[in-house]
Amino acid sequence: MGMTPEQFFESFVVGNLEDCIDQPGDIRRAFNASVSASHLADHYFLHSQRHQPDLVAPFSDIGKFVEHLSTETAGAFRDVRSISNVYKHLYTDKGNLAQYSSVNSCGSIDAITLKNDEELQGPEEDYVEGNNGEALRRVIVTLKDGSRKEVLAALESVTEYFRALLYAKT
Repeated sequence: MGMTPEQFFESFVVGNLEDCIDQPGDIRRAFNASVSASHLADHYFLHSQRHQPDLVAPFSDIGKFVEHLSTETAGAFRDVRSISNVYKHLYTDKGNLAQYSSVNSCGSIDAITLKNDEELQGPEEDYVEGNNGEALRRVIVTLKDGSRKEVLAALESVTEYFRALLYAKT
């Protein structure tokens, strides 16, 4: 039967998210967490098609499932998948990837340092303040529309969605 989606989630997605939480300003950890979270969608869809087709019957293909995940996570899954795709393809501003990506290239992803009193301009984000007023590093992605989002917040949203999806059926 191979690795179940739950095993993939626990082995890769959760561990990579924990690494990212430990060092939220580390771009490598943000990319790794994004790749595993993105691939969980593929793993879940293909595993379910073979072993529990009723779970993915409403979706004609992986693209429809990805759209569903993006809607259910208020766009966080689209951002995470886009980060994963630029890691693999470098640029996603042409062809099929362009229409589904919210990020154009690896160059759209930065590690920045925020002081406790600074706020990122753009969409709503929550930032954890340091205990001693120290500056905090964060990995930020600039989306095609020019808005900027913290990668960790998107990863946490996607991970929580998958946790609910995977363990609701048991």
